[in-house]
Order: sequence, then structure tokens, then C-alpha cells
Amino acid sequence: MARILNRLVTRMLMLAALMTFITMVTGLGAFYVAMYFQLNNVMSHMPPTARAQLQYLVDTNQRGTDRFFDLYQRYGGQPPGITDLGFISVIFLVSILTGGTLAAVVARRISRPITAVAKAAARVSAGDRSVRVDRGRVSGETGELVDSFNRMAADIEAYERERTVLTAGIAHELRTPLTILKGRLHGLADGIIDPANGEADRLLRQVEHLSRLVEDLRTLAHADAGELNLDLRHIDLKPLLNLLVADLRLSAEGRGVSIHQMVAPAPLIGDAVRITQIFTNLLTNAIKHSPEGGRIDVILVVRNSDAIVTVQDQGDGFAAEDAPRLFIPFWRAGVDRRAGRPGSGIGLTLAAKLTEAHDGTITARNRADRSGACFIVSLPFAGPAKKA
Repeated sequence: MARILNRLVTRMLMLAALMTFITMVTGLGAFYVAMYFQLNNVMSHMPPTARAQLQYLVDTNQRGTDRFFDLYQRYGGQPPGITDLGFISVIFLVSILTGGTLAAVVARRISRPITAVAKAAARVSAGDRSVRVDRGRVSGETGELVDSFNRMAADIEAYERERTVLTAGIAHELRTPLTILKGRLHGLADGIIDPANGEADRLLRQVEHLSRLVEDLRTLAHADAGELNLDLRHIDLKPLLNLLVADLRLSAEGRGVSIHQMVAPAPLIGDAVRITQIFTNLLTNAIKHSPEGGRIDVILVVRNSDAIVTVQDQGDGFAAEDAPRLFIPFWRAGVDRRAGRPGSGIGLTLAAKLTEAHDGTITARNRADRSGACFIVSLPFAGPAKKA
């Protein structure tokens, strides 16, 4: 009910009804006030006998009788009529003044937040992405307009921040291999480096690194644009995870980290290559942050119509304030930069985008039982609704 009353159309209808009521009250009030004063004026000029008769007729509610009008016309003229020009003028003026005041108040109440939104939009257009509009006590469509603008401004600010981080990240990640390639190619051209001393393999590794980075960026761009093509098929997540863990176990053991899995059969519809990429990125991230002698647990359970995969490590976890930024492209925590941990900075971003492409969800939290991070991926059995 409150929502209906806050609608602009409802308020306009209520204002129109109020104006009609005010006009009726003004007209009737003016009519009876005029009759009262004119009656007193007529009675003041009557002889006592006639005054007594007229007062009796008024007291007994006989104002419409022939005797009442006969006395009234003899001593005071015609009683005031609702159609008289004077009364119409009074009704018109009072209605205009009252209605104009109410309309001005309502219009000001409506226009104030709209004007504030217009000014704020101009500031956003000029480059100030941090501007917001205070909703105050505004409700209805105008309040929704303020809320929508604030959400839009926040999204633009977040997009600009991510774009800045993405641009800086791309420049940083490309600069290192390109600098190495440029330096070593100059060495080859100048004859300083012997091409027979395994130099081709070193250059090839840098080119492959650039190729992987470009491919990840391409996948990320397609996912952001909603144009990522998925080869959807019926797959079982259990053997897929078992095979992935087997492939990464040697790399983990090289760092003194063990991987343990506890997985249940989970048939679903999805792109096996993209789903493998999701958990490859999560496991690689867990290996990178695990201490020597640490343990990584991969747990797959079936809950309702979803496959829930949990990847948890025994590292240091992440700061609470870093949680909203974990899936931002090229964002890296300060401890990672100081520790010099390898990585392009888009692994978690890709995992999140590919999960979303499968209509799934991915969340991150610190472990409650000990130190370490925990990433939880939920994938629906039916796969992406738009492609199922």
C-alpha cells in the first residue's frame, strides 16, 4: 500500500482530489459566511417584530420558506447565491492560491532530487566518478531514480578503476617478456650472445608466455562481452578433477605441497576445457600460496541440483579488505608483490568469468579452522540456461 501511495501518478490524483475538495469547501464556506453576515446586517435594520419573526424562522431551520424570503427581500434584498459573480471570484481566487501553494510545494519536492541528479550526471560526464546524490526522505519513482543513479555512478567508478588496473597490468605483464626478448635479440644481432647456447629455447619460452597471456586476455574479453563460446556436453566432474589433480601433483610436490581430493560423482552439462581451466587456475593459485609441507584439499559434493567444489590451502589467507578485489584483473595483494610470487594476475579473474559463463558462482573466504584461503565453486547440473 505504501508503495502505491508513493507513486507520482497516485500523488497527482490525490492532489487533484484535494483541489476539488478545497474548491467545494471554499464555495460552500463562502456562501454560508456571506449569508451569515448579510443576515445579521438585515436583522439589524428590521423592526423588532420582523426581527423576531426572522430569527424564529432561522432557529427552526425554515430559511427556504416563502415567509423567510418575503422578510429578507423587504428589508435586505436577495440572499446571496452560489452563482453570483462575487462568490465565484472568491472561490476562484482562494482555489488558485491554495492549489498554487500546494502545487509549488509538491513540484519543489519532486524537482529537487531530479535537479540534483541532473547536476550530478553533469559532474560524472565531466570526469568526477565519485559523485553521489543524497536520497534523504525522497520516496517513490524519484527515490528509485536517485538509487539507480547512485548505482550507475558506482558501477562506472568501479569500471574505471578496473580499467585502470587492467591497463596497468597488461602493460606490466607485457613489458617484462618484451624487454627480455628485445635485449636478447639485440645480443644476438650484435654477436654478443651465442645462438647455439640454447638461446632459441629461452626466446621460445618468452614467446609462449606472451602467447598464453594474450590468449587469457582474449578469453577474458569474450567472457566480459558475453560472447564466449562454450562446447556444452554431458560430463562427469569427478574424473575431470581426478585427472587435473594427477597432472598438477608433480608440480605441487616439487614445492613440498600435497594435494588430497575427496570427490563424488557429479554429472553435469558444461564445457570440459573451460571447467578444467577454472580449477587449474584455482589449484595453481593454491599451490603458489601454500607453504612447504602444506596441504591442499579438493572436495566435491552434490547439493540439490548443484555440484559444489571447494579448493582450500594452508597458506596465509587474505586480508578482509582484499576480499572484494580478489577477482579484479591484474590485482595482486601487497604480500604477493613483496614475496615476488609469479603469476599474471588474471587467473582468479578468468576462473570467476568462466564460472559465471556456466551460470555458476564462485566465492572466497578465509578458513575458520586454521590459516588458509578457501574458494568455493558452485556449478548447476543443467549448465547455462541460455544455452541448455
